[in-house]
Formats: sequence, C-alpha cells, structure tokens
Amino acid sequence: MQKQTHPLQQLWRRDDGVTALEFAIVAPVFMLLLFGIVEFALIMMVYNVMEGATASSSRLGKTGYTAAGVTRQQTIINVITDRAGSLINPAQLVVTSKFYKQFDQINDPEPYTDSNGNGTWNAGETYNDINGNGQWDPDMAASGYGSAGDIVVYEVSYPWQISVPIISSLVGTNGVYTITTHAVVKNEPY
Repeated sequence: MQKQTHPLQQLWRRDDGVTALEFAIVAPVFMLLLFGIVEFALIMMVYNVMEGATASSSRLGKTGYTAAGVTRQQTIINVITDRAGSLINPAQLVVTSKFYKQFDQINDPEPYTDSNGNGTWNAGETYNDINGNGQWDPDMAASGYGSAGDIVVYEVSYPWQISVPIISSLVGTNGVYTITTHAVVKNEPY
C-alpha cells in the first residue's frame, strides 16, 4: 500500500519554476551591477576627454596662442565639446585658471606673521599680499592666465548627472558627481 502525502507536501517538493524564482532574486542585483558599470564607464570616458582637452588646450595657452576671437577658456570648451559630442552640455562646463610666479607656491597661503602663534592667519596680523587683491588669501594665486614665465593652473569641472537612482544615492551629492581635471603649465616667453 502506497503512503498518501498531504497536498502541501507535494507542492513543497516540486521543483517547477525554481529557475524563475532564482532569476527573480538574482536579476535586480545583476541589473544594478550592469547599469553601475555603464554609468562609471561613461564618467571615466568624460573624465578622460576632459583631461585630454585640458592638457592640449593648456599647452596651446602656455605659448600665448589664441585663435581669432576665441579665449583660452572657450578653446578648452570647444575641444571638450568636439571630443565628447552629445554626452555633455557645454554650458555646464566650468573652466577656471589661476597663476603663480613659481611652482612651489601652488596652493600655498600668502605669507603672514603669526603674532599669536596659533598657526592660522587672524585679522590684524600682517601679511604679504602676493596676488594684490588687498586681503589675505589661503591660496596666493591670482585669477587669470598670467604672463610669460608664470605658472598657470587650469581647472575644468563638469556636473555629471547620475542616471541610476541607487547609485546616485551612493555617489556624489544629490545625484550629481562633479568631474574635475587639472593641468599645470609654465607660460613660455611670448
């Protein structure tokens, strides 16, 4: 005589649809990973385009070259736009430049006399106004492209909108990751 099993036991032992259930569990993780790879690949591509454009444009800038009616800033934007195509909005590119007299001054504060010995500049302490703006600055650079022999630091940034919602909550601020590149050149005598 054959032993009767309860219908729920029969249902529990069946393996029909196990593959579909496993796929339902694994698919979201796989898709997140896939979309994340694509998102980061796009970010890296835009970064590389910006880095190359900044480097090549800054090399032109150090010679004093400017095309007729085109600024150095616009030259950088044009090169990035040509290389990146429709991936970026050129209106959102931010190009800044600042110059120093020597390489060892990059990102250094203007020299000051620390009267109270606390290691920071305080109002009333004397300082050497290197950039000539009439106030003490934590970076002695002056804005602009400088002149012959000056060290110029170009910075290009772009706010990349992250399109994958879960990744946007992990990377960047409010779904925006700022891509930033730099180039440092010494102007030639021109």
